[in-house]
Amino acid sequence: MGSLVDGVLLVALVVTSACVVPMYLKLKRLDRTQAEYGAAVAASGVALTQAGEAVRSFKEEGREVLDALSLKIEEARAVLDSLEASRAALVAARSQKP
Repeated sequence: MGSLVDGVLLVALVVTSACVVPMYLKLKRLDRTQAEYGAAVAASGVALTQAGEAVRSFKEEGREVLDALSLKIEEARAVLDSLEASRAALVAARSQKP
């Protein structure tokens, strides 16, 4: 009777071991995958931070360019007004000469 119980326990131990080993391997693989996923998420966070900084920089530079262009447009309008006034004065002077 004792041998029969020992045999059953031995078979149960072998079956349990056969089930535990693949589960252990799967858990190790899951651990590696989780570490890789964590590294990818961290890299994505860094990339998003850099992208945000680039957008802020682009916005600031765009504002500077817009201000400079506005200034140049105002200067061009002033020069154009001056040229128009000079042309009008020249036309008026030519029309008054006999």
